[in-house]
Amino acid sequence: MIGEELLHHRNSILFILISVFYFIQVTINIFIEGLASIFPPAFLFIVFVIILILLIHKKVNPKLTMYVLVCSMYLYFYFLLKDSPYLVNYLFMWLALPLSAIYQNSRVVVISGIASIILTFYSFFYLHCEIFPNVGSEDFVYLILYGVFTTAFLLIFIHKLREANVKLQELAYRDPLTGSANRLLLKVKFDLLKEAKVHSIALFFIDMNGFKRINDTYGHEVGDQLLERTVSRINGVVRDTDILCRLGGDEFVILLSNIDKQILASLSERIHATLNKPMIMDDQKIKVSASIGWAYTIEVSHADLENLIKEADRAMYKVKGNKLIASESLDHMKD
Repeated sequence: MIGEELLHHRNSILFILISVFYFIQVTINIFIEGLASIFPPAFLFIVFVIILILLIHKKVNPKLTMYVLVCSMYLYFYFLLKDSPYLVNYLFMWLALPLSAIYQNSRVVVISGIASIILTFYSFFYLHCEIFPNVGSEDFVYLILYGVFTTAFLLIFIHKLREANVKLQELAYRDPLTGSANRLLLKVKFDLLKEAKVHSIALFFIDMNGFKRINDTYGHEVGDQLLERTVSRINGVVRDTDILCRLGGDEFVILLSNIDKQILASLSERIHATLNKPMIMDDQKIKVSASIGWAYTIEVSHADLENLIKEADRAMYKVKGNKLIASESLDHMKD
């Protein structure tokens, strides 16, 4: 799934950042105290690294790996401060809080903020002489306020970032005129259905008849309104799990899953009936109609989106051709 893949990617990034940070911290400690100063915390870090490499490499529950990564950071800092109680190590500990924000997960940031404050409490009251020899006890509140404000800032930042991501996704995955899915989102949803191993996939291809004539007669603004109304009408018929996509112009497709083949004919008739109703726009009654074709498969693992679209498109043109022949026959009989 997309969410799990993204989470796995962020786990990998955080692991790399932690490793880089660790080697910087070790280098500083060796420079200050010598090589012996990095042990025994180095042994603990090696254990954490082995566990994390296995979790990330095997892609074991990315969400669980995320929490293990964050908890491992703070466990390591606890043992580091206990073994080497220096101000530089305490300052390094605070870097774990912004690092945790890489997940854009409010819960993780809150957990990291609480863990940072707990380690601040431990460092200030149990390692005071080593880390804060010239700091009065009354200054403890400022360290806590720093942790609270940093956590609050990161939470606000994540909230704003999520809002921006939603807007960007709307631009990337939605048709700007009708708000329906575009071809990119259609492909994403199709791949998700294949990964979910649904038992069937169906695809409707819908073409609005005479749309160019409506555009030429009433103007492009009315044509745009017609497309918006078309999307609204189709959404009123299909299920919430179905994906309506505008391919371009007056062509639409509907992606459906876990549906019996016998239902498709009746669903096609319902969509056809709702799209054949006249539309009132700018006090004008406009007659509209649609041609619909569909494709269906239960061989989901071997299904190809483009092939399904082509198959449904051919079926739609067959329906459109039959309508044209019937219309011409009717006109001939009238003559």
